[in-house]
Amino acid sequence: MIQLREDCLMIQQPDGGSIPFSAEDLTLEFVGGAVGQVDQELLNNAAMGVLHYFQEELERTSITVAEFAEALAKVLNGLGVVAEVTEVRIADPVRVSDLRVLAAGSGKMGELEFFARLRQTLKDQLADRPRAVEFRGLRGCVKQLVGRKHWCPACDRMQAWIIESLQAWFGQEPGAEKTAMVIR
Repeated sequence: MIQLREDCLMIQQPDGGSIPFSAEDLTLEFVGGAVGQVDQELLNNAAMGVLHYFQEELERTSITVAEFAEALAKVLNGLGVVAEVTEVRIADPVRVSDLRVLAAGSGKMGELEFFARLRQTLKDQLADRPRAVEFRGLRGCVKQLVGRKHWCPACDRMQAWIIESLQAWFGQEPGAEKTAMVIR
């Protein structure tokens, strides 16, 4: 089993799965008097206190979003901030796509179909505004598209074309400035 960082817990998803999260991964929405009253530093400290409470006091490694929201509201109310947490969302840290799979799925149209699918994949990944998008398998993808087993000058050109295309499309997407892009 993979060991979590000390500042992380697993949060149970509606579909039955769980994902790791830390206080930094949370987006909180408040109603009532808490709007405008909550200092970011106070909120971060309160969220870290709630994580510590579940980990150390209750010795739990997994909680639900509702449990976290309820405990955070109690902490904030205890600090004199009248707060009702209406929504807690976990930021998706990284959206990952394998370029080799996109290249393998390109049919008779080869590169043309690959670039169309690549653009759509980038748009789909950015739709949820994750912290980062990652494209893996660049080298293998390039060799597939060029039809070579060994690296050659045509591979250099294809690699540059893929990277330049992704960078250009990424720059055109609204809200992409808050997202990192990694190409491996």
